[in-house]
Parts: sequence; structure tokens; C-alpha cells
Amino acid sequence: GTERLVAPQAADLATAATAAAAVGASHAAFWTKYAFMLPVSTCVATVAMLTGIGGAALFSPIFLLAFPLLGSEYPLGSAAEAFNVALVTECFGFSSGLLGYTRRGLVDWRVSLRFAAVGVPAGVCGGALIAAADATTLRTLYGALMVALGTYLVTQEREDDGLCGSEEEARAAELADDDVECLLLTSRDGREYRYAAPSMDALAIAATAFGGGLTGLLSVGIGESVIPQLTRRAGLPLPVAAGTSVSVVICVAVAAALAQSAVVYDILGLTNDAAAVAASASSVTGDVAGSEVTAAMIPLNLVCYTVPGVILGGQIGPRLQGLVPQGVTEKVLGTVFVAIGTAFLLAAWSAQR
Repeated sequence: GTERLVAPQAADLATAATAAAAVGASHAAFWTKYAFMLPVSTCVATVAMLTGIGGAALFSPIFLLAFPLLGSEYPLGSAAEAFNVALVTECFGFSSGLLGYTRRGLVDWRVSLRFAAVGVPAGVCGGALIAAADATTLRTLYGALMVALGTYLVTQEREDDGLCGSEEEARAAELADDDVECLLLTSRDGREYRYAAPSMDALAIAATAFGGGLTGLLSVGIGESVIPQLTRRAGLPLPVAAGTSVSVVICVAVAAALAQSAVVYDILGLTNDAAAVAASASSVTGDVAGSEVTAAMIPLNLVCYTVPGVILGGQIGPRLQGLVPQGVTEKVLGTVFVAIGTAFLLAAWSAQR
């Protein structure tokens, strides 16, 4: 009788052990699926910090275009989910990068606050309007903007107006033209940077507002609109332009992320129809309407690699600033813009088919 009891018990133990092993393997596969994103995120954040563009501009194509190529198990649950992960990840990375640039004394808050004053309200409006936006139109506009900006950076040579090249030149320029404001920034290593303050004219305000609005809607835009204004229109040295752009991006990105999340996840409880909220968010990002969007959808197995990666890259980028010639960096940046714009245009074209 004892033998008849022991056999079923042993079988039960074996079954339990097999089930536990299967669960363990499943958990291991779940938490290591996106491990490759740690070095990828570090590289993305390093490039973003080095150039001043928004990291989400590189993460969005990775999440939406590259992940499906890796296999059916890699794409995120929805494009809205990819949008939020990209924006939240960018906030962490740019916070780290801002700390690095601030320590080096390469952030001109006199300049960044002017752009943030325009970009933050636009970013909040963009995030709040996510439910009413049209995906194809936004992707087409953004793609065209990126291609235009990238082409401009690649083909146009940077001209130094020389107005504020020295203390004497700065004094003469300000006396000759009341609209000219020469700024001096001294970095932590004692290097002095002299340049004219960017003009916040109608074109600058429109471009910054457009970039901020796109950041609220598609997680990208503000860095891509600000950095050309600083380097090309105003002629800021790239180390100062990149650090200042990072400070603008983090201000706009955090505000836009809060506004957009309030709509996508219905944080304020304005609607009880989760499916409707999901459908609205999906319509913006080109996803199939009706997928459920909840806080539980946040892919922790992805974020646990992207966040540490961008924090690390946020410290590496500022340290590399100045090691690459400014002209080369701008040409590479322009090429990246063209590639990003082309990717979004292709996505918009695919959505119309």
C-alpha cells in the first residue's frame, strides 16, 4: 500500500518541478528579451547628448520599425505604447545629460528659457490633443520637416557672423545695433564662448511651437527644431548649442509626457471608456483601433534596459563633446535627420495603402 502511495506523490513532485522550471524559464525569457536594448539605448543617448536632438527621434523608429523585423514576439502591444516608452525614456536620458552638461558649464539658461517658454505650452497642447490628431498627416508633416532640416544641415555651410567674436567686437556690435545682444558663457574648464543671442522672431517662435506640439503628439520634434536654430541661425558653438538644446528638450518632454499620459491612460478620469481612449491614442500612432491602453501595458522588461542605458549615455555624450569637429557632427546630424524623416514618410505612406 505504501508503494502505491509513493508513486503518485513522486509523479506529483515531478510535475510540480517541471511546471516550476517552465515558469522560471518563461520569466527568464520575459526579462531578458530586450537585453540588447541596454547597449542600443546607451548609443542612442550618447548620440542625442552629443548633438542635442531628442532621443525619442531615434527610439520611435526602433520601436515601430525595427522591432517587427526581429520577430513576432518583439513588437510592443501598440504604437501608443511605443510612443510612451520613447518619451519616458527620453526624459530619463535627457535628465542625465542635462546634469552632465550643467557640470561642464555648457548650458546657457538665458537662451534655453526663451525657447522653453514657447515649447512647453505647445508640448502640453500637443499632448492634450492626442485624441483628436490624425496619424498620417502628422507623420507626413514631421517626416517632411526632418528631411528639410537634414538637407539644410548637410548642404549649407555654417557661417560665423563674427559680431561677438571678442569683447571689443561685442561692444561695437551692441552699439551699432540695439537688436544685437552678445552673450558670454564660461565653461567649467575656463573656456570662453562668445555668441549673439538667438532672435526669437516669428520664424523662431513658429518653429519652436511646431516642434513642441509634435513632441506632445509624436514624442519627437522640439530638439530637432531648436538645435538648427541655435547652430545655424544664431551661430552658437556646438558644445553650448547641444547643452542648451538638452535643457529645452527635457523641459518640453516632461511637460508633454505628463499631458499625453493624462489622455492616453485617463489619469484624470475624464472618461470611463478605456477602449475609446485606446482607439484615440492608436489613431495618432497608426495602431489598430480598439486595443486596450492601460498602465499595466508599460513594458517593464523593456524599460528596465532602456532607462539605465540612456542614463549611462547621458553621461558619456557630454564628455565626448568637442572631440569631433563641429562641421562633421553637423553633417552626421543632418544625415540622421534625413533618415528619420524618410522613415516617418514611409510609415505614413504605408498607413495610407
